[in-house]
Amino acid sequence: MADEINEFLMGSGGKSFPFDSIGDRVSGVIVDLKKRQQTDLESGEPQFWANGDPKMMLVVTLQTQLSDSDDDEGLRNVYLRGGNFTPVKGKGTSSLIAVKEAVRKSGASDGIQIGGFLALEFSGEAKASNRAYNAPKLYTSEYEVPSRAVDLDELA
Repeated sequence: MADEINEFLMGSGGKSFPFDSIGDRVSGVIVDLKKRQQTDLESGEPQFWANGDPKMMLVVTLQTQLSDSDDDEGLRNVYLRGGNFTPVKGKGTSSLIAVKEAVRKSGASDGIQIGGFLALEFSGEAKASNRAYNAPKLYTSEYEVPSRAVDLDELA
């Protein structure tokens, strides 16, 4: 309950990065990771799999160098969702699979972590499942494990 209250009070931690055009890329240090249930784009209702399990996504907040105004601290959210898509334009996979592949490639044994560096690029499109919807976006990603810092004051 306290986490829900704090999230309501403090907000989500940043703006969504829009990924408007193929080639759009965001990168930065991961400052927050939150699992959230996906919602239907039209109704806003929570989504579920056929077996009744909730469809989840990972919301990653990045500290970037971006700034749209004096009040903008550069925090940007990216939403990692799964899915199996075949590119019809460009290349890539779902955002979740792209990040999983990048984490594996980095050699990270503990998975994605706060303090790690993440880059996500809108790199292609798949076939739209319905003419009323936009084509699914495809992504490529890079990940670097967090550096391990030593507090030199503790050594003195």
